[in-house]
This record gives sequence, structure tokens and C-alpha cells, in this order.
Amino acid sequence: MKGFRLFRWFKDVSIAKKLYLTVGLMATLIAIELGALVFSINTLSSVRAYVSGEGLWSKAQKDAMYQLLRYSRTHNEADYQEFKVFMKVSAGDHKSLVELGKPNPNMEIARQGFIEGRNHPDDVGGMITLFTRFNWVSYINKAIKIWSEADPLVREFNPIAEQLHAEINSPNPSPEKINTIIAAIDPLNVRLTKLEDDFSYTLGEGSRWLENLVLKLLFIIALSVEVTGLTLAIIVSRNIQKGLSEILQSAKAVTKKEFNRKAKAFSKDEIGILANNFNSMAEELERSIKEFQQAQQKFKGLLESAPDAIVIVSEKGTIHMINNQCESIFGYKKEELEGCNVEMLLPERFRNKHPEHRQLFFDNPRARPMGASLELLGLRKNGEEFPVEISLSPLKTEEGVLVTAAIRDISEKKALENEIKEANLSLEQKVKQRTAELEIKNKELEQFAYVASHDLQEPLRTTSSFVELLRKQYYNKIDANADRYINYVIQASDRMKTLIKDLLDYSRIGREKQFEPVDCNVTFTEVLADLAKVIKENKAVITAEKLPVVKAFPTELKLLFQNLISNSIKFQKEGIAPQIDISASKENGHWHFRFRDNGIGIDKQYQQRIFIIFQRLHNRSVYEGSGIGLAHCKKIVELHGGSIWVESEASKGSTFHFTIAVNPPVSG
Repeated sequence: MKGFRLFRWFKDVSIAKKLYLTVGLMATLIAIELGALVFSINTLSSVRAYVSGEGLWSKAQKDAMYQLLRYSRTHNEADYQEFKVFMKVSAGDHKSLVELGKPNPNMEIARQGFIEGRNHPDDVGGMITLFTRFNWVSYINKAIKIWSEADPLVREFNPIAEQLHAEINSPNPSPEKINTIIAAIDPLNVRLTKLEDDFSYTLGEGSRWLENLVLKLLFIIALSVEVTGLTLAIIVSRNIQKGLSEILQSAKAVTKKEFNRKAKAFSKDEIGILANNFNSMAEELERSIKEFQQAQQKFKGLLESAPDAIVIVSEKGTIHMINNQCESIFGYKKEELEGCNVEMLLPERFRNKHPEHRQLFFDNPRARPMGASLELLGLRKNGEEFPVEISLSPLKTEEGVLVTAAIRDISEKKALENEIKEANLSLEQKVKQRTAELEIKNKELEQFAYVASHDLQEPLRTTSSFVELLRKQYYNKIDANADRYINYVIQASDRMKTLIKDLLDYSRIGREKQFEPVDCNVTFTEVLADLAKVIKENKAVITAEKLPVVKAFPTELKLLFQNLISNSIKFQKEGIAPQIDISASKENGHWHFRFRDNGIGIDKQYQQRIFIIFQRLHNRSVYEGSGIGLAHCKKIVELHGGSIWVESEASKGSTFHFTIAVNPPVSG
């Protein structure tokens, strides 16, 4: 019963929330998978460190035995001192073993002991964690017992060495006594050698067991991600398609004067509201409307919103359209490419080197499945060749079938693959494989959002066209109710378009590939110029201290400044001109920015809610907007390795704080 109520709730929530919940759940599962992967890598690294430490311990023991035997023959004091140097390795490990065996060990003493045992400082933390937190694992427990058994044996070399040293330094050293003392070394060495072999073997077995466990765990998590994503995608897609199909069928019936055909509302989301509004309009206009002119409108993809270079070509390879990302990647202007053959974006040897790909790309693009990708070489305007990944999709138009090619620069990806290949590290290869799979899943989610938005806009445009025709022909000619319903449907459609556009804008954030040095003073000046009209109309006073030069995505940093300044102007007190002060300082590896205003302020109970996508605190009739601006700000700040928050009280103005890392994380 609870499951049914949850399903009904999910069905009735807005499309934006459905997509947001789907992406959030997938991101959570992927984060769990990455966490498990990081844990496994650290644990395996710690096991490797113990194996390496055993090798150092064993070698030092053998070297100490060799120097002691050598000392018995040469009577050279330097050999005896060398023996002591090698014994310091086992002494350091003995210090760590004793300290970690205590109920409340001193970790600094244990750490120093491992370092004295010649273990690398970077490995010591993992070795201590493995000893203290995972000693319940049978393999670790057995290895610790072997170590504990070998530790007192190796220290038996010390009394033997002291006896030998005393005899050799006596006035009349006896060869018989020396030989008797030395005879005790070999049996001791035999026992230690067996324990050393058992220690290495036990850790090797534990490492293989852990690797198998991690692979099974990652497989289960990956399967959960796949099943969850597919299930949610199917549910959302079917619900959207079902509602859209119903509205489209009703729209077709209206164009044929079949007004009895009503659109069923299967849910209470935007599509259900739109279906009910459409039915209300049809009922009011049924008595008057006799004929509809069928409207058709070409769909143009949201070209500039795409994160990759988009090239639309004919089946003969003629370029019809490109986006700004294509200009950025290849170095050409739009006017230089449109009307030319797409071969100019590829090396001259492409036809001979990749004949099968060329045939699929130029001669028969419809033979390739939609969204399938291939890897080729691209050619920049400056003659530089670079690897690209191309996804092809057919697009039917009145002029015929066009091919949409989504082109992504994969130079960084290829460089990383080559480094991993040269290193020949199997574990890192597995990490690369999982990373590629996660990128594919993210791409599938992006494609899903793109297609969903496309399907949402098409019926909206059709409905808007119908209503616009009705308004032109029948406005002020029927009655007040008809005019009111026409206006109501137009307003609902416009809100839906704004919602979809804002959602796509939100999804595009983070598609810039390279952080660049950005002078925030220049960005501030540009934003003031863009908002000059609004600033003048509201008599706003905006000041800023000397701002820093930061590493950032230029476009998105500008959008961050613009959203915060626009909000401060929008939410002003009645009769009081907006006053906005901007400052910045460097703190703990981050740039800390402050935007202080004298506006209406925000009650503390709403200060976290305002950064959630599509969350509004005021009615649209009071303050316009979709409620996504601060969600944009939050996403931009987090992409730059920072955070955003607000300090405010109602009627006392607000101070928006955000930080960005001095060295932001590398963009994926």
C-alpha cells in the first residue's frame, strides 16, 4: 500500500522534480560506487605496503646475519657496526608492533617505528589503519601473529652479537668459542625464513580475497545503478510520453473539428494541467470554432545548449549549421564552415585510413543506430590533429534527412588512456573502465533530458500555434469567457516553456572544459554593463572593492555575479533604492566573496530552501522568475570547489557568501 502511494506521489509531482530526483538518486548511487572503489584501492595499497615492509625487514635480517658472520671472520669493528645498523630496521618495526598491541596505542610512536623500519611515510597511515581496524580479518590476524612470533626471534641476534663482540675483543679470543657462538645463528635464520615466507603468503592470500570481494561489491553496486536508472527512466519516459500522446491525439482531433475527443489527464504534473486547460479551451470554443488551420512548425534542436560541438550536415556532407562549441573546438567561424563540406574538419588521409567509418558517416548515415559513437581524428583550422568522439543521429526535415553529428574533443581522455596503458597497472585499468562506464551513464542521462525537453516543447508549440490562431480570428468576437480561457492557456504554455528553458540552462552548467585566469574586476564591469538598464530604472548603487584574479570558467563566473546582483536589485524594499556592496578575501585556500544588500531579507527558516531548484518564496505576481537563479549559483560554486550560503534577517537585508577554490578541481 505504501509502495502504491509512493508511486502515485511520484507520478503527480512536477516533471522538473521527477528529473531532479532521478538525477539525484543516480548521483548518490554513483558516489557510493566511487566510495567503495576508493576504499578498496586504499586497503589494497596498505596490504602492498605490509608486503613491501616484510621485504625490508627480511632483507635487513639477512644483511645483519651476513655482517655478524663476516665480523666473526674479519674481527673488523666496522662489520659489527654495520650489523647494528641493519638491526635498527627490525627494532623500528618492533616498536610499532609493541605500541599497536596496547589497548590505547600512541599512534605517533607507532608511526615513527614504521618509518624507522624504512617504510615509506605515505604508506604508514594505511598500515596502522589495517593493523588496528581490520585485525579481525582472518588473513590480517594470522599475519600479525606470524609477525609477533618472528619479532622475538630476530632480537635473539643481539645477545649472540654481544657475546661474539665480547669474545673477539677479549685479550685472547678463542676460535672454538667464536664458532660455538656463530653456530647458533643458522638455526635461528632457518626459523625466521619460514616465518617470513608464511607472512608474505598470508598477505598474498588476503590481497586476492579482498580483490575478489571488491570486484563482487562493485558489480552489485554497478548493477544497482543500471537497474535503478533504467527503471526510473522508463517510468518517467512512459508517463511523459503517455500524457504527450494523449494531448497530441486531442490536438489532431480539434484540427478535424472533432471536439468530443477530450485529452485524458493521467497525473497532476504540468502535462496533466496542460491537458485540463486544453479541454477547457475546447469546451468553451466548440460552439464557435468551425475550422482550424493546421499548423506545422519545424523543430530546431537547442543547438547552443549542447555541451559538445554540433554539426548538422546533409547526406552528401554539406554543412548546414554548427554551434558555438564547434567554433571553439575547431577554430573556425560559422560563416567559414556553413555551406562547406564536412571533410574539411577531418585529415586528408581520413578516407584511406578509416573507409568503413567514412561510409557510415557520409554515404549511409541512417544505417548507424541513433546515438552510437565512433572515434576519429579531427583537424583544427591551424592544422592540428586531435582525437574526437562522434555521435550520429538522423533528423528528418522538409528538405530531406539531415545528419546531426555531436563531436567531443577526447584529447584528455586519450592522453589518460595512454598513460594507464604505459604504466600497465591492472588496478588502474579497472578504474579507467569504471570511469568510462560512468561517463556513458552520465551521457545517457543528458540525452534523456535532451529528448524529454524536445518532446515537451513540440506539443507546447503546437498548442501555442493553435491558440494564437484562435486569438487572431476570434478574440473579442465570442464572449469574455472565451477570451479569458485563451489568455489562460497562453500563460500556462509560456510558463511551461520558461520551466523547460531554465531546466536546460541548469543542465548546461559545468560544460566548459578549461579553467582560465579571470579578472573579477573585468567580470564585474561587464555585468554592470549588461544590467545597465535595470540598474538605472531601480536607481541602484553598486560598489566593489578590489577583486582578485581567479581560476574559473569565465562564462559561468559571470552568470554567478549577474544572478546575485539581479536578485539583490529585484528583492528591494519598497521606496528604498538598492545598495549592493561586493568584497572578497583569501581564506584557507579559497577566495571568499561577499554580496551585501539592503533588500527585504530572508527569514532564517527559508535560507537553505532558496538554493533548491524551482523553489520560490514569493508569488509570481509580486516577484517574477522561475526560482532557479540561486540553484544556478549553487551549482556553479560547487563546480569551482566551493560553497554558497546566506546571512540574513527579514527586512534587514542579506549578505550572500560564496567561496571558490584557489586551485579548483579538474573539470570532467
